[in-house]
Amino acid sequence: MKSKVSEPESWKRVFEIEVPHEEVEKHFEEKLQKVRKNISLDGFRPGKVPFPLIRQRYGETIRSDAIDDIVQKAFKEACTEKKIVPVSKGVVNNLKAEKGQPLSFSIEAEVDPAIEIKGYSKLNIKVSPKKIKDTDVDDAVKNLCDRFAEFANVDRPSKKGDYVRLEYQKVIIEGVERKDVKSPAYPVELGAEHRIKDFDKGLVGHTAGEIVVISMKFPKDYSDKEVAGKSGEFTIKIVAVQEKKLPPVSSFLKQLGDFENEEALRAELLKRLEHDALEQAKSGAYTEAIDEIIKDNPFEVPPSRIETFFDYLMEQAKAERRPGEPLLTREEVANRYREVAVRTIKRQRIIDSIATKEKIAATQEEVDAEIRRLAERYKQPFDTLKQTLRQNGTTIRIREDLREQKTLDFLVTLPEPAKK
Repeated sequence: MKSKVSEPESWKRVFEIEVPHEEVEKHFEEKLQKVRKNISLDGFRPGKVPFPLIRQRYGETIRSDAIDDIVQKAFKEACTEKKIVPVSKGVVNNLKAEKGQPLSFSIEAEVDPAIEIKGYSKLNIKVSPKKIKDTDVDDAVKNLCDRFAEFANVDRPSKKGDYVRLEYQKVIIEGVERKDVKSPAYPVELGAEHRIKDFDKGLVGHTAGEIVVISMKFPKDYSDKEVAGKSGEFTIKIVAVQEKKLPPVSSFLKQLGDFENEEALRAELLKRLEHDALEQAKSGAYTEAIDEIIKDNPFEVPPSRIETFFDYLMEQAKAERRPGEPLLTREEVANRYREVAVRTIKRQRIIDSIATKEKIAATQEEVDAEIRRLAERYKQPFDTLKQTLRQNGTTIRIREDLREQKTLDFLVTLPEPAKK
């Protein structure tokens, strides 16, 4: 076999391959032998059909199959010889397969371009978490009180700050009735932040049992893009008007954990808030670091990698789609997420390249520590969970995730641990 490779693009390789006709004929004869064993024709015992008859009836089909086999085998051998790892299926062109002549063809395949990431040791990007104040802990305590709050019905017209239980009896959007819009599962707070003012205004001043009709227009930046900027008319039954009763902290301490008093809870909340602030700061620093490296190290992404990313997004969208929610077309996904796809793929290649160069890897102790954390979280024996994760392949993902985390930490300057 003869082969040569050209590089018309950083991500494309074109193979020119020639296979001696003797090799083609040998494989053709081998396939004839295999086919003969399984062919049964009237007047002949199984496996005893004469070769000339097999050639006459099935020769072209068998030869075509033999050529396909040789093309794939030759392509694989050429990749191995040239140390090329395709990331897409090969596309065959210019196939010439005349009898008695060498088999020749060209085949195009995509590859990940070779990259050498530079400058990452001089980024000087610091992780600077927000300093947690007493007021932040106060807000966290208030959120917990809200979580354990009770709602009491009141026999009076609703006002701002009340909570109202609603039942949609009819919903019309842009003149079309929508039967897929569900009533809120929880009481809605009148006048709360991010609420639609015209909607809440229509609910103020009414008592339980009343039917109200509210006409309004959704903001152009409304979170549900399907109705953003559109007009709507809601026929609503006021099921209940309620006031929220906040409980004392002491009433729910034991439900949250083994806390002796509010001070112990506040100490734990401070710890969690500081952890969240650190993780948020790290995430921002990681993004900045990767963006800097992408800018300073330009390289191309194979189109097939991008298409595979779109496939993944389409599958995720199908799995997470709510009833009645329309799916984006592949063209819409491509237009909306192309930049995201390119950056995501570049990010992973950069991390892999740096981790390999710097010999960054997760230790067994680090993997075990993560499995132990999961075991405690899900209340499972460590050894049992470790065996399960090893068998289903999750341990490999844990190791890869830890390698990525360690590489990202390597790229930024982490804050000094607090002195105890």
